[in-house]
Amino acid sequence: MQAINDAGFHAALDGILARFGDPQLSALEFAASVRSEIANHNGSHFTPPLLALLDGMAERFAQNQSNGVVPDRQITNNNEPRSDDQACPPNGKTDDNNEDHENDGQLTPENVVVPDGYSLQAFATGLTFPTAITFSDGHVWVSESGATPNTVPEIVEIGPDGQPIPVLSSDQLPAGMLAGPITDITFHDGEIWVAHRQVGANDWLVGAISKFDPTDPVGSFTTVLTNLPSTGDHYAEEIAFDASGRLYFSQGSATNSSVVGPDNELVGGWLTQFPDFHDFAPRDIVLNGTEFHAPIAVPGLNPENQVTAPFMPFGSGPIAPGTVIPAATPDSPQEGMIAGNAAIYSFDPTADDPASTLRLEGWGFRNPFGIGFDPLNPDLLFATNNGADIRSAPLDGLQVVESRPIANDFDDLFVLNPGGTTEFFGWPDFFHDPNTGAVLPVTDPLFAQGELPIPPPGFVLDEDFRNTLQVEPGVAQFEYHSSANKFDFSSNAQFGSVGDLFVAETGSFVPVTGAQDLVGYKVVQVDPTTGSVTDFITHTSNTVEDIFDPNGFNKPIDVKFLDGTMFIVDFGVFEPGLNLAEPGTGKVWILSPTTTDPNDPAHHHDGAKVRCWNGAARQQAIGGGATFLDGIEAAAGPSE
Repeated sequence: MQAINDAGFHAALDGILARFGDPQLSALEFAASVRSEIANHNGSHFTPPLLALLDGMAERFAQNQSNGVVPDRQITNNNEPRSDDQACPPNGKTDDNNEDHENDGQLTPENVVVPDGYSLQAFATGLTFPTAITFSDGHVWVSESGATPNTVPEIVEIGPDGQPIPVLSSDQLPAGMLAGPITDITFHDGEIWVAHRQVGANDWLVGAISKFDPTDPVGSFTTVLTNLPSTGDHYAEEIAFDASGRLYFSQGSATNSSVVGPDNELVGGWLTQFPDFHDFAPRDIVLNGTEFHAPIAVPGLNPENQVTAPFMPFGSGPIAPGTVIPAATPDSPQEGMIAGNAAIYSFDPTADDPASTLRLEGWGFRNPFGIGFDPLNPDLLFATNNGADIRSAPLDGLQVVESRPIANDFDDLFVLNPGGTTEFFGWPDFFHDPNTGAVLPVTDPLFAQGELPIPPPGFVLDEDFRNTLQVEPGVAQFEYHSSANKFDFSSNAQFGSVGDLFVAETGSFVPVTGAQDLVGYKVVQVDPTTGSVTDFITHTSNTVEDIFDPNGFNKPIDVKFLDGTMFIVDFGVFEPGLNLAEPGTGKVWILSPTTTDPNDPAHHHDGAKVRCWNGAARQQAIGGGATFLDGIEAAAGPSE
């Protein structure tokens, strides 16, 4: 970076200050705090002009504070207790007078336990059911899912004050083009890629992969791939790019275990609206002729004992053994669908016809919500998988409401070798040992031992066809009903645990999945070489009051790293089985190490207590290249 003269320095500084309105003046205080933090950590990676600019901003803050422009709030060394020598308050707050959480962006949540040596603080608040985060050039974008009828699917940018700034919403586009839920956003090669739904074949809400230029979101919005089978329980989910720029995405199943039933209305909520939808096969499969009877009648939908076959619409009736279900492909669409369910695909996003390059990478996942490449071995693609349930509803007591319930199918972590032979991971006829990840047939007694009584599940695939399949084992097993979702790898020595995955467990949907307890709602650490899973960020207790505190840490759904800082997307207060859904309670948290020494014992966590370092996590995030300092660095001078 080039040095600048005094006149240039003051011109740049005045230009920056002129852009600050009243809501942003606290950023001056923050600059002073950041400068103090840099000094404490010997910030040699900051160039002299940038340090001078921060010094100038800190001095200007002091002047403005004395003039009454900036609220009089104490600035402390962020890695020391406050100057009044008080310990962290019991609720984790850093301002004893802040009873109404007006400054949540500076607070450690009071309902969470983080490991020793790390600080967790809010980076963004006021989000409505967010699902994903992505970064580029100092910008931080988040997707708001539009998961409920009264919310809007939207992409927002996080502003300097931690509040969402709308970038693109469904009501800015033609009706039906951008429908919820938005399940993922990923920045790649100057554009934001979006996994979402839209109105497609048969007027179904189909899955789609679209993109837009963030400098012209509405004018550049383009759907690249559509008519994916996302009308049912699960959707087109996470997007990942390999080193060559090829795009990978996951597609969940339409049903719990391949059979449409009353649960898809009572739990999924879609069967009445889309009565002909069902699971589509990603490759040709052969069925054994097993039929299933609906366990209950749903008024206006079906009589009791309605007969349905796997991979068929509800009420399809019996089928003959040896029935072939053809694969849904771009060359041979099935009822308009160009891909199958419960699979991971890839395609070339730069091709003139991207659909013509669609390639099946793996299948037999129930709901592979999170995917990502290992940065230390980029030939390996990892995927989390939500296991099957015992779908239930409170009907004169809790009753099983699905035709093919599966017990004890724990969530999985799988690894794929993309670009080679298509791999199979078991669903709907094989699952995995909850302790070892070894392959087990659905007929194993384990899968009939639910807390609610269920019939022993049987195979649906033809025996000869099954015998041609090689089922891949699991790398790791998560807690039952934990909803292990998106993740990222630590690749930063300062953060520690390089090579390990950190996975967001969004939590059990009680009681509709058959879960009787609140499980998950935390971030876990996975060693991919041993398969060990350990708690990393947890709640202080697994109670409704603790987990669903609207000002606290609720339902993590995405984890992404930016250099040495972990960003955690928190879906907010949402648990339909408990009638909880509070828009505006979603957040983004940042977790940063409070030491810069990767060999410090604090990096080897033991599930320890909350830290209350005021602003340390935000300093790490910004020091890593995020929002605020990029503008300052640009004003200070061009890079070499």
